[in-house]
Amino acid sequence: MHFETHFILNREHYAECFDQSMLLKGPQKPRFVFITGLILAGLFFLFATQVQGLLAWFFFGIALLEYFSFKYKRPWWLMRQMMSKNAGNKITLIFDEQGIENKSVYINNQLAWQSIDSFYETDTGFMLNLHQGGQQYLSKSCLDDSIQDYIQQQLSGKKQAIPLSAK
Repeated sequence: MHFETHFILNREHYAECFDQSMLLKGPQKPRFVFITGLILAGLFFLFATQVQGLLAWFFFGIALLEYFSFKYKRPWWLMRQMMSKNAGNKITLIFDEQGIENKSVYINNQLAWQSIDSFYETDTGFMLNLHQGGQQYLSKSCLDDSIQDYIQQQLSGKKQAIPLSAK
């Protein structure tokens, strides 16, 4: 069988990917130890060495950046994705016996069915857990019922991962 579908890699798609990934990861905590270490390093360079204060302010700035990257994780991540060269382009997904092929102007990627360890189906898509430890999210917004059935058929032997938030 051979199925093909298209979608635009826009802000709504990125937002759905982020929201579903965070839903399955569960609540996150800021890296307070890292932030504290950066502040202490900044204080050390500011008061205990003869080095100019510029190095200390660099550490303070990195600590502030780390804090805000956690506090505003979603907009931070969305902004970075929207700045990528592939943002706004048409993505073609091809589903066949070998796996899932992802084609765009800048990226051509093949994901074999055998490289998927497990999957979890959400209300809005499929989260695929890969052998390499990564994850791939497929949104149902661009998948018709026949493609969704085909994906479930191909992954029928795979165990469904239990999301951390459900444990």
